[in-house]
Amino acid sequence: MRTKMADLDSPLKLSGVQPPSEGVGGGCCSEISAELIRSLTELQELEAVYERLCGEEKVVEKELDALLEQQNSIESKMVTLHRMGTASIRPFRELMTSWT
Repeated sequence: MRTKMADLDSPLKLSGVQPPSEGVGGGCCSEISAELIRSLTELQELEAVYERLCGEEKVVEKELDALLEQQNSIESKMVTLHRMGTASIRPFRELMTSWT
């Protein structure tokens, strides 16, 4: 299989399958297959694929940063809720132990 420069711009020609849709658990996955990379023989083709992969890496890093921020926010809220729950139970426990 000989790959042409024009093929590098087409997701279908790169991997032979449609890219995954974005959504739950989603984001995107590289459309460039390892098989395609192995089939490249021209330096220009390799450079084009490398540039594209670098661009995809930047997008993935941004998505990862956003997910890590969300995780930190959720963990912080969980700690706060736990403290609120513990604080609201304490007076009830004291009341119950004073009756015994």
